[in-house]
Amino acid sequence: MFEFIVVDGVTLGSLVVFIVGLAMTFLISWLVNYMLSNRISKIVARSPSLETSYRFIRRVVVVIIITLGAFSATFAAFPSVGAAVASLFVAAGFASIVIGFAAQSTLSNIFAGMTVSISQPIKINDAVMFRNEFCFVEDIRLMFTVLRTWDNRRLMVPNSLIQNEVVVNYTAKDPTMLCPVFVSITYDSDVEKALSIMADVARKHKDCLPIGDLPKAVIMDYDESGIRLRVLSRAKDQPTAFGMARDLLREIKKAFDANGIKISYPRRMIALDPKYDKVIDAIIEASKPRRQRKKDVAEKGTEGANAASSDAPAPQ
Repeated sequence: MFEFIVVDGVTLGSLVVFIVGLAMTFLISWLVNYMLSNRISKIVARSPSLETSYRFIRRVVVVIIITLGAFSATFAAFPSVGAAVASLFVAAGFASIVIGFAAQSTLSNIFAGMTVSISQPIKINDAVMFRNEFCFVEDIRLMFTVLRTWDNRRLMVPNSLIQNEVVVNYTAKDPTMLCPVFVSITYDSDVEKALSIMADVARKHKDCLPIGDLPKAVIMDYDESGIRLRVLSRAKDQPTAFGMARDLLREIKKAFDANGIKISYPRRMIALDPKYDKVIDAIIEASKPRRQRKKDVAEKGTEGANAASSDAPAPQ
């Protein structure tokens, strides 16, 4: 029925078999992906740490199904292709080596993605620092990892780069984060009162986790312009610690103002030799507008006349 020749021995029946085979392949892959997604979502609800591995496995399974289905449909529809492919593999040994070298980066990313998903140095939703960028791990795919920055940008990082570089993971093991806040006060301020205020402000913050002797305020150093103080507290995670530090700076400033404690700033006191006083006066005088200089001269003349008249003897 379908023996109509289309092009070079390819029949309409072969094309129908090929199209139906591809359609069945994509339908099966979609059903498998749908069922795995539902099943994985239930497992992840009980064990969130398994989300990264199961997502990666689901994608690998779908890719394998599509690949096998596409090859099966091709060989079933066009049996002669199998012999042609076999002869190509035999005759193109050198070409396969060249292609292997060319695909080295791609393969390394795939294997790195498998390694990251299994060993899990980072997991989905982890807070990490990658190349001085604070990010959240949004997804780990076959070829690359998606990192969402704090300002909602997306970094598409090859998996091989994730595997070979140092990534700071704020969520691994213990997600809590120390929150240091530094403030400098003037030397004439009450240090003990300042330390007490800083510790009290940190202790009252809603996100502070009192652990051990934290929060604790100490003197860190004596700077040129003041005394450097630090209050150390703890928050539940890195994003919370960042917001908490900003809040503490604002509240500490308010408390210092209310208690007469001054925050230091750079100041310089310059002492000049008295012999330079005339030079400085001449510079100040030259910098005044001409009208102002005339006015000053007139005022000096009036003052001199008044002084002379007051010194003259009274008439008899």
